[in-house]
Amino acid sequence: MPSKRTYRFVFVALLLVSAGFLLNGYLSSTARGGEAELAQQASLPADERAQVATPREGMTVITTSSRPGSQAELVAFNPNGTVAYYNDSFRKFFDVDPVPGTTRTVEYVASRNLPSAECPIEAAREECILNAVVRVNVSTGETTHVYERVTHKDWHDVDRLDSSRLLVADIAEDRVFVVNTTTGMQDLAWDAQADYPIKGGGFYPDDWTHMNDVERLDDGRIMVGLRNQDQVAFLHPEQGLQENWTLGSENDHDVLYEQHNPDYIPESEGGPAVLVADSENGRVIEYQRTDDGWNASWAWADSELQWPRDADRMPNGHTLITDSNGNRVVEIDRAGDVVWSVGIDTPYEAERLSTPDESEGGESAQRLGLDSRGDTAAVESTGEEEKRHTNPSRQLWNLIQGLVPSLIVNGVVFIMPAWVGFRDVLTVVGMGFITFVWAVAEFRWSAWELQSPLSRRR
Repeated sequence: MPSKRTYRFVFVALLLVSAGFLLNGYLSSTARGGEAELAQQASLPADERAQVATPREGMTVITTSSRPGSQAELVAFNPNGTVAYYNDSFRKFFDVDPVPGTTRTVEYVASRNLPSAECPIEAAREECILNAVVRVNVSTGETTHVYERVTHKDWHDVDRLDSSRLLVADIAEDRVFVVNTTTGMQDLAWDAQADYPIKGGGFYPDDWTHMNDVERLDDGRIMVGLRNQDQVAFLHPEQGLQENWTLGSENDHDVLYEQHNPDYIPESEGGPAVLVADSENGRVIEYQRTDDGWNASWAWADSELQWPRDADRMPNGHTLITDSNGNRVVEIDRAGDVVWSVGIDTPYEAERLSTPDESEGGESAQRLGLDSRGDTAAVESTGEEEKRHTNPSRQLWNLIQGLVPSLIVNGVVFIMPAWVGFRDVLTVVGMGFITFVWAVAEFRWSAWELQSPLSRRR
């Protein structure tokens, strides 16, 4: 039987290996291009900047939403992989859209906290937050502040209607409104309380719908993402909520589970279809509209995908995916293979400026004949192809999500430092278990025993 010294050696070795694994994760995160390196690169003359991302045709713009140990930022990568533009002047960055008619100009939504002395509204219930819509040329840095408003919540999405009007997903008041940036006048487009019971969703009124996306469709309708209701809703300008078009239903997590950033693919591109980052289910999924309603037509996940928050179908049939808890943005081809990726802390949304806004111009998965990849649950199995791309890491992730609610799993990952990923969390849990077992062993080897009261063994 092994001696106590042997057991102690094993315990120490396991802890050292685990610590080395964590150190490697930290160093890898630092090496892949953290915000400090990106900011430093942006401060250099353009011809002296080093390549920090894999070269890719077209400029890629990424926004991030900070978590412990990271700084929110908006970063533009040149086609050659160098930093074209960097901005960390806001607390959080959310939606970013290319400005039509331009090649290097974007409009983004960002927020920062205001001190109570500067807050023009009563902020007793929530924080006082300045939401800003800003336009910037990522080549020249020329910036224009388009619109600002102080609320209790961060706005996540604003959609431009024309040269002077914006469509706003007002997460603070659970409504959609149109604002004229020239006059400041607002018109209410829809109030969620008119069609949804306040007993559902999240806590009312603090975070009831978590309205995180809004999109005006070519036929005049409005599509709205209601994260806490697990739904994508469609609004007719005259008829209001089109209940028969609603995608998902509250707590039906097989369909959607606290999703982000749905993109509408019109009939002209093989739709109607909706491509959505199904965040808590850890997948990107597409639903095709049929006479029977919405049917899952394609889904994608790999062993690294942890909490996607954006997915855009590009005109070439590729899909650009933002994986927030995976700390990366990836582009996958029609076969589902990753053909480009960049590591960045807690990305929220990504846009390829050589393509139209979001999934505009992209075709549906059904028309493209895309096969699902990975453990995607809501679509039919792809047989041997699926098995080949489902590795033990993904299977372990699925097992944990089956045992522990994904809200808890993803919540733990989200509040950890930005360099900490899912495997790092598992490593910390494992180190805790090893330490506990060692402590129990040392107690059993000692001269003490548990009695009432505690006494030494005779």
